[in-house]
Amino acid sequence: MKPISVIIIGAGSRGSRYAEHMAANPDKYQLVGVADPDEARRHKLRDLYNLPQENCFASWEDILAQPKFADVAVIA
Repeated sequence: MKPISVIIIGAGSRGSRYAEHMAANPDKYQLVGVADPDEARRHKLRDLYNLPQENCFASWEDILAQPKFADVAVIA
């Protein structure tokens, strides 16, 4: 079965924990993007999980302005 693609909205402690869980289960999940207004938190997830820069956003509104690129959004 193909992994579920996921965007994390909110890269604080809870969002980071969800991202960690997903990265530890690559057969089930593929982390493809992040949104967080805090640049340091956003960049931390980007760098830890090799997310494409074009899938890293400062707000959830920016994600919604894009064509769909993930199956699920985790709002943390």
